[in-house]
Amino acid sequence: WNTNTETDLAGYKVYVGTSSGLYGSPIDVGKATSYVMANLKVGNTYYFSVTAYDTSGNESLHSSEVSKSVY
Repeated sequence: WNTNTETDLAGYKVYVGTSSGLYGSPIDVGKATSYVMANLKVGNTYYFSVTAYDTSGNESLHSSEVSKSVY
């Protein structure tokens, strides 16, 4: 994803789920702008979204969702 340019950026959270728009607990990846998801199960489709959060704990709206089917 593209870097958030706000000066108070604290990091990003990656959300993943097996249904569109329904995610589990976020994965805090700090200020990294990419993340490799491990242990995805064959036969499932996964849906991903990212948010940014600032030093006050405010979280952005979700990014556009992307999906990946594992074969």
